[in-house]
Amino acid sequence: MLKLHQLSDISELQAICEKQDHIMLKLNWDMLKNRAPGSLEDFFDYEDGELRSFLALYRFGANVEICGMTHPDYRHQGRFSKLWKQVTDSNLLENKQKILFNIPHSSKDGQQWASSRHAGLHSVEYTLKLGDDMSGLGIGSTELVSLRPFTQDDAELWARLDAEAFDISEFSTLAALSSPHRSLSRVMHIIEYQGLAAGKIEVDRQGEHSWIYGFVVDPALRGHGIGRSALRQVTLDEKAKGKHVWLDVVADNARALHLYESCGFVHEDVQDYYEYVYAAAKTNR
Repeated sequence: MLKLHQLSDISELQAICEKQDHIMLKLNWDMLKNRAPGSLEDFFDYEDGELRSFLALYRFGANVEICGMTHPDYRHQGRFSKLWKQVTDSNLLENKQKILFNIPHSSKDGQQWASSRHAGLHSVEYTLKLGDDMSGLGIGSTELVSLRPFTQDDAELWARLDAEAFDISEFSTLAALSSPHRSLSRVMHIIEYQGLAAGKIEVDRQGEHSWIYGFVVDPALRGHGIGRSALRQVTLDEKAKGKHVWLDVVADNARALHLYESCGFVHEDVQDYYEYVYAAAKTNR
């Protein structure tokens, strides 16, 4: 569990790096704020009481993502690499199916660092924000679906949808759903269509911003306008609360990308994911 001063230091360093590099860092704040006590997932480089570099691991089932940053005035000193060595010297990466570095597309230093680790490009993700033109949402349309809060009775459905859409094992999702350290800032909805549980959608509220996550419509029920109806209700509700609405979508998910763009979401940033082969790296030490 991170301390309040650590969270504050991470936030301050993030703001400095984003302003200097004109990027958006994906630090998964809902996860940072809900770390389990005693977990080893965050690595810090302090000097003179100031945070110079930070590296975080984010576990998604059998996969792990890595994101981090170094203060612009303290780069090219090996600071981030020292944090990474702490990770690789531990057993934290053992038995992980995929190890992905999450690096903003415009971060030249980040891209060079991933390349120096012989990591190959795995996927590209677009960060979208709901723009001012919301006519594509179909405001005033009769809703096809209703949204209700998630309950533990929905856990198996939730796990199945995550496995089908995001390649996260059902076991991992069920464990996360039952964890007492599950994020408290996420609002979890079940999408219902004609009396059937047809999908799910989550919203994470972070200050004046709301992020849509885990949006899935059951493959057997797609093509009926279910996704647009659910998205419309969630976005309009968040806008009514005065929030800026954001989401991420994998670049090669053409169906989802078309839906979001047609509803008024516009591109704000690009995140690259590089896959690191841990077993090969160990062999070559």
